[in-house]
Amino acid sequence: MFSVEDLHRMLIVASDTPGISDLDFMSDHPVFVNWYGDRHVMRRDGTILKGDECDVSLLHECITPDEIRFIANHLFRGAAAQEEMNRTQGGLNMAYLVEEKHAVGHARRGAKHRFRVNMVQGKNTYDETNVQITIRPLPNMVKFPEDYGIPPEIIRHFFHTRGMVLVTGPTGSGKTTLLASMLRDWLERSTHSLKIITAEDPIEIVLQEVIHQMLLSGRIPKSFIHHAEIPGNLKTFSLSIREAVRRHPNAALFGELRDRESIDAALELVLTGHLVLSTTHTTGVGSTIDRLISGFPTEEKPMKKQDLVYSLRLVVSQLLVKTADGKQTAIREYLPFTTPVRKVLLETPIEHLYPVIDRLLQQYGRPMIRDIEDRYRDGLITEATYRTLEEEHGLV
Repeated sequence: MFSVEDLHRMLIVASDTPGISDLDFMSDHPVFVNWYGDRHVMRRDGTILKGDECDVSLLHECITPDEIRFIANHLFRGAAAQEEMNRTQGGLNMAYLVEEKHAVGHARRGAKHRFRVNMVQGKNTYDETNVQITIRPLPNMVKFPEDYGIPPEIIRHFFHTRGMVLVTGPTGSGKTTLLASMLRDWLERSTHSLKIITAEDPIEIVLQEVIHQMLLSGRIPKSFIHHAEIPGNLKTFSLSIREAVRRHPNAALFGELRDRESIDAALELVLTGHLVLSTTHTTGVGSTIDRLISGFPTEEKPMKKQDLVYSLRLVVSQLLVKTADGKQTAIREYLPFTTPVRKVLLETPIEHLYPVIDRLLQQYGRPMIRDIEDRYRDGLITEATYRTLEEEHGLV
């Protein structure tokens, strides 16, 4: 029977192994890990198998329906996870912490590993209810922006006294890490004095440790951060945004602008003089603007477009692509919404935004294709990868 010790062993291996972004659990299947973008089977003892290996004993590694229910309930704080999913007709999201247990004096005693968990119900071959669980290792502390290769132009345009900064990209593209890295930079090295608040689903990277470490080393912090979780502390993102007005922050990070209500609330917060940081699951500056506008009724779109352009200060879009050595590298597109950029876009009709944004990216920002060309020129990506990315992100 699969045990909590088995789960913790596998999670610790995943957390300690560079390049592992997800573990996937599902009944009648072995556990899979996403390692630099490729799926590999992980045994219960934490061994990762290569795809070309043959092992008939893998049948014994498959998770049974009873075991997947046990894992789901354990992750859901020991409660009835499937019953909750049946009640809400939705998935469950939560954070999970593993603390290593060792004898006194062991170098890893008390080491903590944090994870993000998502679980969703589905059906198996026999039309039976099946739970699929995805667990993502989270860094205990992020590095500084330059350590991730974030260019100085992005760093320079990230902080504003008011406005909206968006980091976009698909799931697993490093949006949260980029944002957290910038926040750490502000907390630890900025000359500004800031009150930063967040609302996340769930909380992924706890930055209060930055302040704790500064105090331990005798440094006096100028800023602080407060994390809140959706829905544990605040019911919705839109509610958390509206509550932020009363808290008078210098900067507010909201995990995602996912619907009309949260977009409206974020714009309202910006227009009352605050800096809002958030993410969307879009790729490219043009598609981000289009996505944010498209959710509104036709008669509201022109006004929402004006509010959005007036509010935006920077959009950064990021992807992770496979390198020639089988690892991954980030490619980015960004556009600072300076006064000249906003002036042009305010005068541009919605139906003409895409070509105008492409032109502005070349004039004032950096289109994705430039990073793609640089990675190919430096030998980081193969010609096949370059051709695929060029076809998708090349300028018209």
